[in-house]
Amino acid sequence: ENPKGIIVTDEDGYVGIITERQLLQSHVEDNAKANVVVRSNVPRVERDEDIRDVARMLVEGGTKVAPVFENDELWGIITEDAILSAVLDNLEVLTVDQIFTKNVVTLREDDHLGKAINHLRENDISRLPVVNESGTLTGMVTTHDIADFAVRTMERQHSGDRSGDTDRMLDLPVYDMMNSPVETITAGETVNHAVERMFEHGYAGLV
Repeated sequence: ENPKGIIVTDEDGYVGIITERQLLQSHVEDNAKANVVVRSNVPRVERDEDIRDVARMLVEGGTKVAPVFENDELWGIITEDAILSAVLDNLEVLTVDQIFTKNVVTLREDDHLGKAINHLRENDISRLPVVNESGTLTGMVTTHDIADFAVRTMERQHSGDRSGDTDRMLDLPVYDMMNSPVETITAGETVNHAVERMFEHGYAGLV
């Protein structure tokens, strides 16, 4: 329900967080405990810290969520979306062509899910545009799509040996699970407009 991250605690309090990307990049059994993949090196944020410093900590820490503390007690979480909402009005001065990524990693429609996961891991990214044989953009596959698909697949499976089902899942063409059509934006539009579009559609990126 919260794709940015889940806070993990024990009897002594805060332990760390688990993110979708960690689950996607980890080779763990379905019945593994949370502490196998928990990430404890996420920045800890004090409730009265400057939002600019917090944004910088999230970027440098490579995370989209961080725990917020008050008097050494876990008070809540801060996410990149919450920060974007807070500074939205200040993004009017930036345009998309000032911040966008030019060297984009893509997939073909007939590439398999296993290849998509490898691309996401190797390039440390969270989304892959999908193109057809002529190179035209036709869809998008994200870590959230893959995690959601994997969870639904596992829920349908019965107890017993599931290695064959996993292999079949990895052989599925990305065309069968990609989002289409893709939400796009032009390079000259403002970052403010881009963020508003992302919030409107529930996306974390635009082509």
